[in-house]
Amino acid sequence: MAAGPSLLSLAVLTASALAAAPSPHAARPLGSAAPPSASAPPSPSPSPVTAPKGPTILFLIDNSASLPPLDPQEKRVEALEKMFTFLQGRPYRLILFGGRHEVFVDDVTKYRNNGQWTDFYFAFDRVRELMAADYPPGTDFRIVLITDAILDPNPADWQDMSVPPDADLKAFAAQKTLDLVRTLEAPLYVILVGDPPSPTIKGSPERAPGLILEMVQAANGKKAAPFAQSLASFFADDGVLLKKFVYRVEPQEGLAKIKPIVTRIATPARPAVEVQFLSSLIVPLALFLALLLGILVRAFPGPGDVEVVELDVDQPVHVAADRLHKVEGGWSNAGLSLVGDAKEAAATLNYQAPQIDLTGGGIDTTGLDTTVAWLLPLPLDELRKAFDDINAKGTKDEKIFALNLDYMAKNMDPREAERILTTPASGRRQTSATDFLRAKAHLLFNETLRKALLDPRMQIVGYGKGSERKELKPGTPVRIGPYTFLVQDVAKGGRRDVRLVLHYDRIPSLLGLKSWLPDKFQQVFRFRRSSQRLVS
Repeated sequence: MAAGPSLLSLAVLTASALAAAPSPHAARPLGSAAPPSASAPPSPSPSPVTAPKGPTILFLIDNSASLPPLDPQEKRVEALEKMFTFLQGRPYRLILFGGRHEVFVDDVTKYRNNGQWTDFYFAFDRVRELMAADYPPGTDFRIVLITDAILDPNPADWQDMSVPPDADLKAFAAQKTLDLVRTLEAPLYVILVGDPPSPTIKGSPERAPGLILEMVQAANGKKAAPFAQSLASFFADDGVLLKKFVYRVEPQEGLAKIKPIVTRIATPARPAVEVQFLSSLIVPLALFLALLLGILVRAFPGPGDVEVVELDVDQPVHVAADRLHKVEGGWSNAGLSLVGDAKEAAATLNYQAPQIDLTGGGIDTTGLDTTVAWLLPLPLDELRKAFDDINAKGTKDEKIFALNLDYMAKNMDPREAERILTTPASGRRQTSATDFLRAKAHLLFNETLRKALLDPRMQIVGYGKGSERKELKPGTPVRIGPYTFLVQDVAKGGRRDVRLVLHYDRIPSLLGLKSWLPDKFQQVFRFRRSSQRLVS
Protein backbone atom coordinates (compact mmCIF):
# COMPACT_ATOMS: atom_id res chain seq x y z
CA MET A 1 0.00 0.00 0.00
CA ALA A 2 1.36 3.44 -0.91
CA ALA A 3 2.60 5.70 1.83
CA GLY A 4 0.29 8.59 2.70
CA PRO A 5 1.52 12.13 3.36
CA SER A 6 -0.07 12.11 6.82
CA LEU A 7 2.15 9.28 8.03
CA LEU A 8 5.15 11.29 6.98
CA SER A 9 3.62 14.16 8.93
CA LEU A 10 3.29 11.90 11.95
CA ALA A 11 6.96 11.08 11.70
CA VAL A 12 7.81 14.75 11.35
CA LEU A 13 5.75 15.48 14.44
CA THR A 14 7.59 12.88 16.43
CA ALA A 15 10.94 14.30 15.49
CA SER A 16 9.65 17.79 16.27
CA ALA A 17 8.72 16.79 19.77
CA LEU A 18 12.18 15.41 20.21
CA ALA A 19 13.55 18.88 19.69
CA ALA A 20 10.90 20.41 21.95
CA ALA A 21 12.17 18.26 24.84
CA PRO A 22 15.86 17.55 24.22
CA SER A 23 17.06 14.03 24.76
CA PRO A 24 20.14 12.12 23.67
CA HIS A 25 20.38 12.12 19.87
CA ALA A 26 17.61 14.74 19.57
CA ALA A 27 16.26 15.54 16.09
CA ARG A 28 16.48 18.83 14.24
CA PRO A 29 14.94 21.87 16.02
CA LEU A 30 11.44 22.35 14.68
CA GLY A 31 11.63 26.09 14.80
CA SER A 32 14.21 26.33 12.03
CA ALA A 33 13.33 27.44 8.54
CA ALA A 34 14.45 24.26 6.91
CA PRO A 35 11.67 22.31 5.20
CA PRO A 36 10.16 19.45 7.14
CA SER A 37 11.56 16.91 4.72
CA ALA A 38 15.14 18.01 5.26
CA SER A 39 17.49 15.61 6.92
CA ALA A 40 18.06 16.14 10.60
CA PRO A 41 21.68 16.89 11.39
CA PRO A 42 23.18 14.59 13.97
CA SER A 43 23.31 15.94 17.48
CA PRO A 44 26.18 15.41 19.83
CA SER A 45 25.60 12.74 22.42
CA PRO A 46 25.64 14.29 25.87
CA SER A 47 27.17 12.33 28.69
CA PRO A 48 24.57 10.65 30.88
CA VAL A 49 23.63 12.64 33.94
CA THR A 50 20.45 12.30 35.92
CA ALA A 51 17.27 10.70 34.66
CA PRO A 52 14.98 13.21 32.87
CA LYS A 53 11.93 14.40 34.70
CA GLY A 54 8.77 12.61 33.65
CA PRO A 55 8.55 9.60 31.34
CA THR A 56 10.64 9.29 28.19
CA ILE A 57 8.49 8.07 25.30
CA LEU A 58 10.07 5.72 22.76
CA PHE A 59 7.98 5.67 19.58
CA LEU A 60 8.23 2.56 17.41
CA ILE A 61 6.43 3.31 14.14
CA ASP A 62 5.81 0.57 11.63
CA ASN A 63 7.42 1.78 8.42
CA SER A 64 6.21 -1.08 6.23
CA ALA A 65 4.08 -0.62 3.14
CA SER A 66 1.19 -2.53 4.75
CA LEU A 67 0.47 0.18 7.35
CA PRO A 68 -2.54 2.26 6.20
CA PRO A 69 -1.93 6.02 5.82
CA LEU A 70 -3.39 8.44 8.34
CA ASP A 71 -5.23 11.59 7.29
CA PRO A 72 -4.37 11.46 3.58
CA GLN A 73 -5.59 15.05 3.14
CA GLU A 74 -3.56 16.47 6.04
CA LYS A 75 -0.93 19.07 5.10
CA ARG A 76 2.52 18.62 6.58
CA VAL A 77 2.75 22.00 8.30
CA GLU A 78 -0.72 21.68 9.84
CA ALA A 79 0.05 18.17 11.02
CA LEU A 80 3.28 19.42 12.54
CA GLU A 81 1.47 22.18 14.47
CA LYS A 82 -1.14 19.76 15.83
CA MET A 83 1.38 17.20 16.96
CA PHE A 84 3.42 19.77 18.89
CA THR A 85 0.84 19.45 21.65
CA PHE A 86 0.91 15.67 21.94
CA LEU A 87 3.50 15.34 24.68
CA GLN A 88 3.66 18.90 25.99
CA GLY A 89 7.45 19.09 26.01
CA ARG A 90 8.21 15.62 27.39
CA PRO A 91 11.35 13.85 25.99
CA TYR A 92 10.88 11.12 23.43
CA ARG A 93 12.57 9.30 20.56
CA LEU A 94 11.50 8.09 17.14
CA ILE A 95 12.33 4.62 15.83
CA LEU A 96 11.11 3.70 12.35
CA PHE A 97 11.26 0.01 11.59
CA GLY A 98 10.56 -2.53 8.89
CA GLY A 99 13.04 -5.38 8.47
CA ARG A 100 16.41 -5.84 10.15
CA HIS A 101 18.13 -3.33 7.88
CA GLU A 102 15.16 -0.94 7.85
CA VAL A 103 15.47 0.41 11.42
CA PHE A 104 16.14 4.18 11.66
CA VAL A 105 16.44 6.34 14.79
CA ASP A 106 15.45 10.02 14.90
CA ASP A 107 15.54 10.33 11.11
CA VAL A 108 12.17 11.56 9.84
CA THR A 109 13.33 11.52 6.21
CA LYS A 110 13.24 7.72 6.31
CA TYR A 111 9.51 7.62 6.89
CA ARG A 112 8.24 6.40 3.57
CA ASN A 113 5.65 3.75 4.42
CA ASN A 114 7.50 1.55 1.96
CA GLY A 115 9.33 -0.98 4.11
CA GLN A 116 9.45 -4.41 2.55
CA TRP A 117 9.26 -6.37 5.83
CA THR A 118 7.75 -6.08 9.32
CA ASP A 119 9.95 -7.51 12.07
CA PHE A 120 9.26 -6.46 15.67
CA TYR A 121 12.30 -8.22 17.12
CA PHE A 122 14.94 -5.95 15.58
CA ALA A 123 12.90 -2.86 16.48
CA PHE A 124 12.85 -3.82 20.15
CA ASP A 125 16.51 -4.82 19.93
CA ARG A 126 17.27 -1.23 18.87
CA VAL A 127 15.16 0.03 21.78
CA ARG A 128 17.24 -2.04 24.18
CA GLU A 129 20.45 -0.53 22.80
CA LEU A 130 19.12 3.02 23.20
CA MET A 131 17.95 2.44 26.74
CA ALA A 132 21.31 0.99 27.77
CA ALA A 133 23.59 3.47 25.97
CA ASP A 134 21.83 6.83 26.00
CA TYR A 135 20.02 7.05 29.33
CA PRO A 136 21.07 6.90 32.99
CA PRO A 137 19.69 4.26 35.34
CA GLY A 138 16.27 5.05 36.71
CA THR A 139 14.90 6.65 33.55
CA ASP A 140 11.14 6.18 33.25
CA PHE A 141 10.53 4.70 29.79
CA ARG A 142 7.25 4.17 27.99
CA ILE A 143 7.28 2.36 24.66
CA VAL A 144 4.56 3.20 22.13
CA LEU A 145 4.25 0.81 19.18
CA ILE A 146 2.20 2.01 16.17
CA THR A 147 1.59 -0.90 13.79
CA ASP A 148 -0.94 -2.87 11.78
CA ALA A 149 0.05 -6.07 13.69
CA ILE A 150 1.11 -7.97 10.55
CA LEU A 151 4.30 -9.90 11.32
CA ASP A 152 6.41 -10.48 8.17
CA PRO A 153 10.08 -11.27 8.90
CA ASN A 154 12.69 -11.51 6.18
CA PRO A 155 14.28 -15.01 6.11
CA ALA A 156 17.62 -13.50 5.13
CA ASP A 157 17.63 -11.35 8.29
CA TRP A 158 17.47 -14.46 10.50
CA GLN A 159 20.17 -16.59 8.88
CA ASP A 160 22.62 -15.86 11.71
CA MET A 161 19.99 -16.09 14.50
CA SER A 162 20.23 -19.86 15.11
CA VAL A 163 16.83 -20.68 13.67
CA PRO A 164 16.23 -24.47 13.80
CA PRO A 165 16.06 -25.95 10.30
CA ASP A 166 12.52 -27.28 10.69
CA ALA A 167 11.16 -24.28 12.65
CA ASP A 168 8.54 -21.90 11.31
CA LEU A 169 10.23 -18.52 11.01
CA LYS A 170 7.21 -16.47 12.10
CA ALA A 171 6.66 -18.58 15.21
CA PHE A 172 10.39 -18.49 16.04
CA ALA A 173 10.62 -14.72 15.53
CA ALA A 174 7.50 -14.18 17.62
CA GLN A 175 8.89 -16.17 20.54
CA LYS A 176 12.26 -14.37 20.38
CA THR A 177 10.38 -11.06 20.36
CA LEU A 178 8.40 -12.01 23.46
CA ASP A 179 11.58 -13.02 25.29
CA LEU A 180 13.22 -9.73 24.35
CA VAL A 181 10.24 -7.57 25.35
CA ARG A 182 10.11 -9.29 28.72
CA THR A 183 13.69 -8.20 29.47
CA LEU A 184 13.10 -4.52 28.69
CA GLU A 185 11.11 -3.97 31.90
CA ALA A 186 9.32 -0.95 30.43
CA PRO A 187 5.57 -0.44 29.85
CA LEU A 188 4.50 -1.19 26.29
CA TYR A 189 1.52 0.51 24.64
CA VAL A 190 0.28 -0.54 21.21
CA ILE A 191 -1.78 1.57 18.78
CA LEU A 192 -3.25 -0.72 16.14
CA VAL A 193 -3.95 1.08 12.87
CA GLY A 194 -6.42 -0.30 10.36
CA ASP A 195 -7.94 -3.77 10.53
CA PRO A 196 -5.49 -6.19 12.20
CA PRO A 197 -5.63 -9.81 10.99
CA SER A 198 -8.19 -11.98 12.74
CA PRO A 199 -6.95 -14.60 15.24
CA THR A 200 -6.36 -17.93 13.55
CA ILE A 201 -6.96 -21.47 14.72
CA LYS A 202 -4.72 -23.07 17.30
CA GLY A 203 -1.44 -24.27 15.86
CA SER A 204 -1.32 -21.73 13.04
CA PRO A 205 2.10 -20.13 12.56
CA GLU A 206 0.46 -16.70 12.20
CA ARG A 207 0.81 -15.14 15.68
CA ALA A 208 -0.65 -11.65 15.12
CA PRO A 209 -2.67 -10.00 16.53
CA GLY A 210 -2.32 -12.61 19.27
CA LEU A 211 1.35 -11.74 19.23
CA ILE A 212 0.49 -8.14 20.07
CA LEU A 213 -1.49 -9.22 23.12
CA GLU A 214 1.30 -11.54 24.22
CA MET A 215 3.88 -8.77 23.84
CA VAL A 216 1.77 -6.44 25.94
CA GLN A 217 1.41 -9.06 28.67
CA ALA A 218 5.13 -9.90 28.52
CA ALA A 219 6.03 -6.23 29.03
CA ASN A 220 3.36 -5.21 31.54
CA GLY A 221 2.67 -8.39 33.50
CA LYS A 222 -0.63 -8.84 35.33
CA LYS A 223 -1.73 -5.29 34.52
CA ALA A 224 -2.21 -6.43 30.92
CA ALA A 225 -4.29 -9.50 31.79
CA PRO A 226 -7.52 -9.76 29.75
CA PHE A 227 -9.77 -9.01 32.73
CA ALA A 228 -7.71 -5.98 33.76
CA GLN A 229 -7.76 -4.70 30.19
CA SER A 230 -11.52 -5.12 30.02
CA LEU A 231 -11.92 -3.04 33.18
CA ALA A 232 -9.54 -0.39 31.91
CA SER A 233 -11.44 -0.18 28.61
CA PHE A 234 -14.76 0.03 30.45
CA PHE A 235 -13.61 3.00 32.56
CA ALA A 236 -11.78 4.58 29.61
CA ASP A 237 -8.87 5.80 31.70
CA ASP A 238 -5.25 5.06 32.50
CA GLY A 239 -4.85 4.71 36.25
CA VAL A 240 -2.21 3.33 38.58
CA LEU A 241 -3.41 -0.27 38.70
CA LEU A 242 -5.84 -0.35 35.77
CA LYS A 243 -4.01 0.63 32.61
CA LYS A 244 -5.11 0.32 29.00
CA PHE A 245 -2.26 -0.90 26.78
CA VAL A 246 -3.89 -1.67 23.43
CA TYR A 247 -5.72 0.96 21.34
CA ARG A 248 -7.33 0.76 17.91
CA VAL A 249 -7.39 3.59 15.37
CA GLU A 250 -9.24 3.49 12.07
CA PRO A 251 -7.39 5.10 9.13
CA GLN A 252 -10.09 7.73 8.69
CA GLU A 253 -9.84 8.73 12.39
CA GLY A 254 -6.25 9.86 11.95
CA LEU A 255 -4.51 12.34 14.21
CA ALA A 256 -7.70 13.31 16.04
CA LYS A 257 -7.78 9.84 17.59
CA ILE A 258 -4.03 9.42 18.08
CA LYS A 259 -3.58 12.71 19.94
CA PRO A 260 -5.63 11.83 23.08
CA ILE A 261 -4.11 8.34 23.13
CA VAL A 262 -0.53 9.62 23.18
CA THR A 263 -1.47 12.34 25.65
CA ARG A 264 -2.90 9.75 28.00
CA ILE A 265 0.17 7.51 27.68
CA ALA A 266 2.57 10.39 28.37
CA THR A 267 0.59 11.78 31.31
CA PRO A 268 1.74 10.58 34.77
CA ALA A 269 -0.51 7.87 36.10
CA ARG A 270 -3.25 8.99 38.49
CA PRO A 271 -5.53 6.78 40.61
CA ALA A 272 -8.65 8.35 39.07
CA VAL A 273 -9.75 5.11 37.42
CA GLU A 274 -9.25 3.15 40.61
CA VAL A 275 -11.22 5.73 42.57
CA GLN A 276 -13.94 5.60 39.94
CA PHE A 277 -13.89 1.81 40.01
CA LEU A 278 -14.14 1.74 43.78
CA SER A 279 -16.80 4.45 44.01
CA SER A 280 -18.99 3.16 41.19
CA LEU A 281 -18.64 -0.60 41.60
CA ILE A 282 -16.69 -1.94 44.56
CA VAL A 283 -18.06 0.35 47.29
CA PRO A 284 -21.74 0.02 46.23
CA LEU A 285 -21.29 -3.73 45.81
CA ALA A 286 -19.63 -4.01 49.22
CA LEU A 287 -22.38 -1.94 50.84
CA PHE A 288 -25.08 -4.01 49.14
CA LEU A 289 -23.39 -7.24 50.21
CA ALA A 290 -22.96 -5.98 53.77
CA LEU A 291 -26.61 -4.91 53.90
CA LEU A 292 -27.74 -8.28 52.51
CA LEU A 293 -25.63 -10.19 55.01
CA GLY A 294 -26.87 -7.89 57.77
CA ILE A 295 -30.49 -8.66 56.88
CA LEU A 296 -29.77 -12.39 56.84
CA VAL A 297 -28.20 -12.37 60.32
CA ARG A 298 -30.44 -9.77 61.94
CA ALA A 299 -33.09 -12.20 63.22
CA PHE A 300 -32.93 -13.52 66.77
CA PRO A 301 -30.91 -15.43 67.93
CA GLY A 302 -27.43 -14.20 67.17
CA PRO A 303 -24.02 -13.73 68.78
CA GLY A 304 -24.34 -12.28 72.26
CA ASP A 305 -28.02 -13.19 72.63
CA VAL A 306 -29.26 -14.95 75.76
CA GLU A 307 -32.44 -16.75 76.75
CA VAL A 308 -33.75 -16.47 80.30
CA VAL A 309 -35.84 -19.30 81.72
CA GLU A 310 -37.62 -18.77 85.09
CA LEU A 311 -38.48 -21.79 87.23
CA ASP A 312 -40.02 -22.69 90.59
CA VAL A 313 -38.56 -25.36 92.84
CA ASP A 314 -39.72 -28.86 91.90
CA GLN A 315 -41.79 -27.51 88.97
CA PRO A 316 -40.52 -29.00 85.65
CA VAL A 317 -40.46 -26.70 82.62
CA HIS A 318 -40.68 -28.15 79.11
CA VAL A 319 -38.73 -26.21 76.46
CA ALA A 320 -39.06 -26.45 72.67
CA ALA A 321 -36.87 -24.96 69.91
CA ASP A 322 -37.93 -23.03 66.80
CA ARG A 323 -41.68 -23.08 67.36
CA LEU A 324 -43.94 -20.12 66.69
CA HIS A 325 -44.48 -18.30 69.96
CA LYS A 326 -45.31 -14.86 71.22
CA VAL A 327 -42.50 -12.58 72.31
CA GLU A 328 -42.30 -9.00 73.44
CA GLY A 329 -43.35 -6.88 70.49
CA GLY A 330 -44.67 -9.66 68.27
CA TRP A 331 -44.10 -13.25 67.30
CA SER A 332 -41.06 -15.37 66.58
CA ASN A 333 -40.42 -18.83 65.21
CA ALA A 334 -36.75 -19.00 66.29
CA GLY A 335 -35.15 -19.68 69.64
CA LEU A 336 -36.65 -21.29 72.74
CA SER A 337 -40.24 -21.37 73.88
CA LEU A 338 -42.26 -23.13 76.58
CA VAL A 339 -44.64 -26.00 75.84
CA GLY A 340 -47.03 -27.84 78.11
CA ASP A 341 -46.10 -31.44 77.34
CA ALA A 342 -42.78 -33.26 77.33
CA LYS A 343 -43.82 -34.96 74.06
CA GLU A 344 -43.54 -31.59 72.27
CA ALA A 345 -40.36 -30.51 74.06
CA ALA A 346 -36.70 -30.66 73.09
CA ALA A 347 -35.69 -30.71 76.77
CA THR A 348 -37.11 -30.52 80.28
CA LEU A 349 -35.60 -28.25 82.93
CA ASN A 350 -36.09 -28.91 86.61
CA TYR A 351 -34.96 -26.95 89.65
CA GLN A 352 -35.13 -29.31 92.60
CA ALA A 353 -33.44 -30.13 95.88
CA PRO A 354 -31.39 -33.33 96.17
CA GLN A 355 -33.35 -36.24 97.63
CA ILE A 356 -31.34 -36.75 100.85
CA ASP A 357 -33.12 -38.25 103.84
CA LEU A 358 -32.00 -36.42 107.01
CA THR A 359 -34.63 -38.02 109.28
CA GLY A 360 -32.49 -41.11 109.93
CA GLY A 361 -34.60 -43.51 107.90
CA GLY A 362 -33.15 -47.03 107.76
CA ILE A 363 -31.14 -46.66 110.99
CA ASP A 364 -31.72 -49.16 113.83
CA THR A 365 -33.30 -47.13 116.65
CA THR A 366 -33.63 -50.00 119.11
CA GLY A 367 -32.57 -48.96 122.63
CA LEU A 368 -31.69 -45.36 121.71
CA ASP A 369 -31.02 -42.78 124.37
CA THR A 370 -33.97 -40.47 124.88
CA THR A 371 -32.03 -37.37 123.78
CA VAL A 372 -30.70 -39.08 120.65
CA ALA A 373 -34.17 -40.38 119.76
CA TRP A 374 -35.52 -36.84 120.14
CA LEU A 375 -32.84 -35.09 118.02
CA LEU A 376 -32.38 -37.72 115.28
CA PRO A 377 -35.51 -37.04 113.09
CA LEU A 378 -35.51 -33.23 113.46
CA PRO A 379 -34.98 -31.01 110.35
CA LEU A 380 -31.82 -28.89 110.42
CA ASP A 381 -33.55 -25.68 111.47
CA GLU A 382 -35.33 -27.42 114.33
CA LEU A 383 -32.13 -29.24 115.30
CA ARG A 384 -30.35 -25.91 115.69
CA LYS A 385 -33.24 -24.60 117.80
CA ALA A 386 -33.18 -27.77 119.94
CA PHE A 387 -29.47 -27.21 120.73
CA ASP A 388 -30.27 -23.65 121.77
CA ASP A 389 -33.09 -24.87 124.05
CA ILE A 390 -30.80 -27.47 125.65
CA ASN A 391 -28.13 -24.88 126.36
CA ALA A 392 -30.74 -22.52 127.80
CA LYS A 393 -32.91 -24.79 129.94
CA GLY A 394 -31.82 -28.41 129.49
CA THR A 395 -30.74 -30.80 132.22
CA LYS A 396 -27.13 -31.28 133.13
CA ASP A 397 -26.90 -34.57 131.20
CA GLU A 398 -28.53 -33.00 128.15
CA LYS A 399 -26.08 -30.09 128.26
CA ILE A 400 -23.12 -32.49 128.54
CA PHE A 401 -24.47 -34.56 125.64
CA ALA A 402 -25.04 -31.45 123.48
CA LEU A 403 -21.54 -30.15 124.30
CA ASN A 404 -19.90 -33.45 123.32
CA LEU A 405 -22.00 -33.69 120.13
CA ASP A 406 -21.10 -30.12 119.19
CA TYR A 407 -17.38 -30.85 119.67
CA MET A 408 -17.45 -34.08 117.64
CA ALA A 409 -19.56 -32.51 114.87
CA LYS A 410 -17.19 -29.57 114.41
CA ASN A 411 -14.14 -31.83 114.21
CA MET A 412 -15.71 -34.40 111.92
CA ASP A 413 -14.18 -34.97 108.46
CA PRO A 414 -16.54 -33.37 105.87
CA ARG A 415 -16.04 -36.30 103.51
CA GLU A 416 -17.07 -38.74 106.22
CA ALA A 417 -20.13 -36.64 107.04
CA GLU A 418 -21.09 -36.53 103.35
CA ARG A 419 -20.68 -40.29 103.01
CA ILE A 420 -22.91 -40.99 106.00
CA LEU A 421 -25.63 -38.54 104.98
CA THR A 422 -25.78 -39.56 101.31
CA THR A 423 -25.96 -43.27 102.03
CA PRO A 424 -29.39 -44.52 100.91
CA ALA A 425 -31.81 -45.61 103.65
CA SER A 426 -31.46 -49.20 102.53
CA GLY A 427 -27.72 -49.11 103.32
CA ARG A 428 -27.88 -47.49 106.77
CA ARG A 429 -28.37 -50.63 108.87
CA GLN A 430 -24.67 -50.56 109.86
CA THR A 431 -24.64 -46.84 110.68
CA SER A 432 -25.15 -45.94 114.32
CA ALA A 433 -27.72 -43.29 115.25
CA THR A 434 -25.02 -41.30 117.10
CA ASP A 435 -22.74 -41.15 114.02
CA PHE A 436 -25.64 -40.09 111.79
CA LEU A 437 -26.68 -37.40 114.29
CA ARG A 438 -23.04 -36.22 114.48
CA ALA A 439 -22.85 -35.97 110.63
CA LYS A 440 -26.20 -34.17 110.57
CA ALA A 441 -25.00 -31.70 113.21
CA HIS A 442 -21.85 -31.11 111.14
CA LEU A 443 -24.03 -29.43 108.48
CA LEU A 444 -24.93 -26.76 111.04
CA PHE A 445 -21.29 -25.59 111.00
CA ASN A 446 -20.22 -26.44 107.42
CA GLU A 447 -22.14 -24.10 105.14
CA THR A 448 -20.29 -25.24 102.00
CA LEU A 449 -21.24 -28.88 102.48
CA ARG A 450 -24.78 -27.94 103.48
CA LYS A 451 -25.30 -26.02 100.22
CA ALA A 452 -23.72 -28.77 98.17
CA LEU A 453 -26.01 -31.41 99.70
CA LEU A 454 -29.24 -29.52 100.24
CA ASP A 455 -29.51 -26.52 97.90
CA PRO A 456 -31.74 -27.04 94.84
CA ARG A 457 -29.96 -27.86 91.57
CA MET A 458 -30.77 -27.09 87.96
CA GLN A 459 -31.03 -30.23 85.89
CA ILE A 460 -31.84 -30.87 82.24
CA VAL A 461 -33.16 -33.91 80.45
CA GLY A 462 -32.77 -33.74 76.68
CA TYR A 463 -34.83 -35.59 74.09
CA GLY A 464 -34.07 -36.85 70.63
CA LYS A 465 -30.70 -37.38 69.00
CA GLY A 466 -27.77 -36.55 71.26
CA SER A 467 -30.04 -36.32 74.32
CA GLU A 468 -28.40 -36.06 77.73
CA ARG A 469 -29.17 -35.68 81.41
CA LYS A 470 -26.93 -33.40 83.39
CA GLU A 471 -26.69 -30.78 86.08
CA LEU A 472 -26.39 -27.21 84.86
CA LYS A 473 -23.80 -24.91 86.38
CA PRO A 474 -22.27 -21.65 85.10
CA GLY A 475 -20.03 -22.47 82.13
CA THR A 476 -21.69 -25.80 81.36
CA PRO A 477 -22.39 -26.40 77.64
CA VAL A 478 -25.86 -27.75 76.86
CA ARG A 479 -27.67 -28.58 73.64
CA ILE A 480 -31.37 -27.86 73.17
CA GLY A 481 -32.74 -28.69 69.74
CA PRO A 482 -30.37 -27.34 67.06
CA TYR A 483 -28.76 -24.81 69.41
CA THR A 484 -25.75 -25.11 71.69
CA PHE A 485 -25.75 -22.90 74.79
CA LEU A 486 -23.38 -22.03 77.58
CA VAL A 487 -24.96 -21.66 81.01
CA GLN A 488 -24.23 -18.07 81.98
CA ASP A 489 -25.90 -18.04 85.40
CA VAL A 490 -28.22 -19.95 87.73
CA ALA A 491 -29.40 -17.49 90.38
CA LYS A 492 -32.39 -16.50 92.40
CA GLY A 493 -34.40 -13.60 91.09
CA GLY A 494 -37.14 -12.70 88.69
CA ARG A 495 -40.78 -13.60 89.24
CA ARG A 496 -40.01 -17.16 90.37
CA ASP A 497 -37.55 -19.02 92.52
CA VAL A 498 -34.63 -19.06 90.07
CA ARG A 499 -33.48 -17.69 86.72
CA LEU A 500 -31.50 -19.81 84.25
CA VAL A 501 -29.53 -17.64 81.79
CA LEU A 502 -28.49 -19.46 78.60
CA HIS A 503 -25.97 -17.83 76.24
CA TYR A 504 -26.11 -18.85 72.55
CA ASP A 505 -22.83 -20.48 71.56
CA ARG A 506 -23.59 -22.19 68.23
CA ILE A 507 -26.45 -21.08 66.00
CA PRO A 508 -27.54 -22.81 62.77
CA SER A 509 -28.21 -20.33 59.96
CA LEU A 510 -28.33 -19.92 56.19
CA LEU A 511 -24.92 -20.91 54.77
CA GLY A 512 -23.63 -20.83 58.35
CA LEU A 513 -23.53 -17.02 58.27
CA LYS A 514 -24.06 -16.63 62.00
CA SER A 515 -21.12 -18.93 62.67
CA TRP A 516 -18.39 -17.37 60.50
CA LEU A 517 -19.40 -13.71 60.22
CA PRO A 518 -17.64 -11.64 62.93
CA ASP A 519 -19.79 -10.98 65.99
CA LYS A 520 -19.17 -7.22 65.76
CA PHE A 521 -20.43 -7.16 62.17
CA GLN A 522 -23.61 -9.00 63.13
CA GLN A 523 -24.22 -6.80 66.14
CA VAL A 524 -24.05 -3.67 63.95
CA PHE A 525 -27.09 -4.90 62.03
CA ARG A 526 -29.09 -6.11 65.04
CA PHE A 527 -30.96 -2.84 65.68
CA ARG A 528 -32.43 -4.29 68.88
CA ARG A 529 -32.50 -2.60 72.26
CA SER A 530 -31.72 -5.81 74.14
CA SER A 531 -30.01 -9.10 73.36
CA GLN A 532 -31.83 -10.79 76.27
CA ARG A 533 -35.16 -12.53 75.82
CA LEU A 534 -37.40 -14.13 78.42
CA VAL A 535 -38.55 -17.58 77.32
CA SER A 536 -42.34 -17.70 77.30
